[in-house]
Amino acid sequence: MPERRSPSTSLRFVSRLVLVAIATSLLAAAASGGEPDRIEGTLFLTQFDSLDKAAAAAGSPEIQAEGASLVPGKWGQGVQIKPGGFLAIPTAGNLLPPQGTLMFWFKPNWSTTGSGPSHTLFSWGWDDGKQGYCVLSDGWWEPAGAPYTYLVFENQRYLHCHCPLTFVQDQWRQITVTWQFGKQASARLYVDGTLAAAAVGPGEAAPAPRTVLYLGSDRGTPSAKGRSADGVFDHLCILDRTLSKEEVRELFRAQEPDWRAIERRQEAWLHDVLEQPYAPQRDAAGRIQESRALLDESHRWAAPSAAEKVIERIARAGFNVYIPCVWHGRGASWPSQLTPMAADVEKTVGEGPPGFDPLAHLIRVAHARGIEVHPWFCVCYADARWEPLTPFIEEGTPAGACEAHNPAFRRFAVDLMMKVVRRYDVDGINLDYIRTKGISTSATARASYRRQFGAELLEDIKKTGPNGWPHPNLVRWQDDAIADIVRSFSAQARTARPGLVISVDGHPYLPTDTPGTQGRNDFWWAQEGWVDVIYSMDYARRLSWQKTEAIRSQLKRPEAAAIIVGNYEKTDAGQVVSRDAQLVADLIGFCQRKFLGNGVALYWYGSLDDAQIEALRTGPFREPAIPSWLLATQRSGTGGPRP
Repeated sequence: MPERRSPSTSLRFVSRLVLVAIATSLLAAAASGGEPDRIEGTLFLTQFDSLDKAAAAAGSPEIQAEGASLVPGKWGQGVQIKPGGFLAIPTAGNLLPPQGTLMFWFKPNWSTTGSGPSHTLFSWGWDDGKQGYCVLSDGWWEPAGAPYTYLVFENQRYLHCHCPLTFVQDQWRQITVTWQFGKQASARLYVDGTLAAAAVGPGEAAPAPRTVLYLGSDRGTPSAKGRSADGVFDHLCILDRTLSKEEVRELFRAQEPDWRAIERRQEAWLHDVLEQPYAPQRDAAGRIQESRALLDESHRWAAPSAAEKVIERIARAGFNVYIPCVWHGRGASWPSQLTPMAADVEKTVGEGPPGFDPLAHLIRVAHARGIEVHPWFCVCYADARWEPLTPFIEEGTPAGACEAHNPAFRRFAVDLMMKVVRRYDVDGINLDYIRTKGISTSATARASYRRQFGAELLEDIKKTGPNGWPHPNLVRWQDDAIADIVRSFSAQARTARPGLVISVDGHPYLPTDTPGTQGRNDFWWAQEGWVDVIYSMDYARRLSWQKTEAIRSQLKRPEAAAIIVGNYEKTDAGQVVSRDAQLVADLIGFCQRKFLGNGVALYWYGSLDDAQIEALRTGPFREPAIPSWLLATQRSGTGGPRP
């Protein structure tokens, strides 16, 4: 993955000229802080001077209004949409599926509390043959609100993202959504000129809209439940092109006179914490006790001369825990009697001396530098091209997964990891893809469900439980299958190697949240004491720290919950680039102060460029630390009833 290098002075000068040109071309007719006129590429524009017709439209300008009224807006008049109301805006000609930008200003009649109803700002249906939909909603899936705003741009293509956005009653916010279908499909959500969340997926042809655009309502979705915006909209504009981050920011700044204060508030969550003192735990010798982990999804370390270089770089940055992926569903990264070696590892190992063991060599090199090694297993992942796993894949098994309801696979997964625990001087094991990746409808799965509940899986899939949640038997069945792997491995590993650190990569949810249906219930595993650390995979620029706080508040061991910070970005074209080094250092510094217990973690080595190494070693890692863990076995009273 390419490194991100600091621009030269000349490039910075050119960038400033580009931004000036952008602002001039887009906003020539707008005074600072004023409502702009129609800009280049506008397909649809309504300033809500009336409720029945747009000011400009490439398609039909006619608007259908229900439960809406004209009220004072950000400029002149706006439209207030009350619960149950909506505006229906024609999409034909007014919205281009292949690419575009939708922007508007919104002032809620409510504030985000986490306990109120969900609010949908807009929605429409996709003509994809699967009842697909697009929706932007605050607390979309939660039964009683949440601190997250979801952009589900195309649910059938898993093109969705979310961010911890707080709405404040009577406070205007600019909302911008951009999208593009091509070699890569992407959708991005901007709030007040700043990128808040992004989704990138495989490139496919864009479907056509199946419905009108419902402003202020979830009517465009097949799961419509009357969620409404309940607020005031102003200046809604749809463009025929995808605006860049710079263009979105300049539009916001041109329309909002207080943009400087707003942008400062956007970063307050981060900098307010960074201003707090860093007070880590220390041992009797005064050394900092803090685990600093780096994950590496590649096999670059397996080459005969590569481990030294990798370990030298991560040691220079200040990390003391290395989490290399040794199993990604397509072969082992060590000489195994249970399964063949991964093709790329086998090739590099062949370049070394006879009998070269890449994992043993890595551990020796790391331990010599005081760095722990926690091999990383993508437990249930299956590369469909890798034939040795085909006995564990059936018709109906979710794509990219082994059949978790097959006891033989569960034994294989545990045995595979236990061979590493018993053979190598490992310090921990990291569990990833420890989920079903979907609901299996294979013959094995249907028989398993029938044995456990005396019911038919295909029938219960269609049913829901309380609050519209998935059928409780379905959730329990999935949870039990994956829990069997975690429980069995935990018991065997701790017997074989007391003190082993067991971590899991996930997205934990509370017992009061809508339950997951892929069997990954890491909150429960931590409560039972089967895992020591839950790493929440939080790779956005703005961390969802409120969720981690909520998880910690209800865990018996609050220190079990930690965050993996991301150090990469994806461009509009889907290219992975290294994140700004100072931001990476700041995110790590935030976690050091906010979530004491089991240290900090960063994903991933492939984007760790020299600038990030320098920012870390002179910033949050400027004083060396020794690994330190608060384990489940160190706490009495673990275990207990299932949440």
